[in-house]
Amino acid sequence: MMAKHLRSDSVVRQLAHLVPRLYNKLLPVPCFLCGVETADGPLCPDCMADLPEISHQCPLCAMPMQSDTICGDCLKNPPPQQKSISLFTYQEPVDRCISAFKYHRHLGFASLFADLLAKKVQHDYPLATLVPVPLHPIKIRLRGFNQSQEIAKRLSHHLSLPLNPHCLVRSRNTPAQSQLTAKARRQNIRNGFSCNGPPPDSVILIDDVLTSGCTVREAAATLQKAGCPRIEVWTIARAISHY
Repeated sequence: MMAKHLRSDSVVRQLAHLVPRLYNKLLPVPCFLCGVETADGPLCPDCMADLPEISHQCPLCAMPMQSDTICGDCLKNPPPQQKSISLFTYQEPVDRCISAFKYHRHLGFASLFADLLAKKVQHDYPLATLVPVPLHPIKIRLRGFNQSQEIAKRLSHHLSLPLNPHCLVRSRNTPAQSQLTAKARRQNIRNGFSCNGPPPDSVILIDDVLTSGCTVREAAATLQKAGCPRIEVWTIARAISHY
């Protein structure tokens, strides 16, 4: 009986990933950026090719660099995570794509971002648990979903890694970080997370944008204090400079 239930659950998960792709192929939709019909995903191939991909980045905070070397900020003040990866610099048109995803429920970007992250890491990733950076329950009710969890769910399918969306909890409903200075961000997010029980031995934190790094630093530090020895941070976009 249990085996039958697991097989049924597996079929449902596979259909959940196949149905949107089939829909796009049968009924092409316009590219979010240029309007040209596209048969697979929210962006056409030309717009995909124009996204500002990061070629070299600091291995600890994913800051764009001339080479894959540790940046000066991380040499002076190392973050709690052992590795960070980001796909793009946070600029036009990536900022528009992420805004459409987060605030206008353009969930096709969740699949696209997960696909791109999976291709980025390929076989170079640890056997770890995917943990989306949590939102406070009030913000989830207002937005309707956690964008980081949507990416993590699809990434879990791609990489066959376990997903634990309840490992980390947002313990305070803090104001949005986007309009704050670096100092205000650090104060705003301090003690903003807690662990829901002992964390896994190895965690990959998933978030959409890494700007000053205060949010993921606090999340990673919370996991580290709770006993997690190995933490990576994977994000879609990285701001070019600290605020």
